Amino acid sequence: MNKRIYTGLLVFLLILLGGCEKAPINSDIEGMWKLEEYTTTEDGVTHPCERIYYSIQLWVVDVAEKQGSHGYKPSVGRFMYGEDEKTVTMKDFYYRDRTTDSKEATALEDLIPYGINSLETTFEVVKADGKSLILRSDYATLRFTSF
Repeated sequence: MNKRIYTGLLVFLLILLGGCEKAPINSDIEGMWKLEEYTTTEDGVTHPCERIYYSIQLWVVDVAEKQGSHGYKPSVGRFMYGEDEKTVTMKDFYYRDRTTDSKEATALEDLIPYGINSLETTFEVVKADGKSLILRSDYATLRFTSF
């Protein structure tokens, strides 16, 4: 009898633990993105990007150059949705230190290679379909592909 009770409790706990996974707020926006290019609004110049990646998940944005030759510093910041998820805001960036932030605020010049020119930037969501993402700020239009 005790064996059945313990087995039942174990099955219940496994079901309960499996249901604790945090789902994305918008799976067409949240995920792993490669920044292909960004076009600056002021001069219309398109800046091709190599090995620059964004990770957007549950209120956090992580920007980094992976195995690139430029030495861009990785940063982690807050990610927030606007009303009706038609805009998103990225702010409160800190340099990345392994699996967390370093507690040192990111300098603005270190965000420029990522297509961000302000420590708090609001983007209009131009396109988000899970495969491609286009975000537009007053500074630039960023074009991403999913990976």
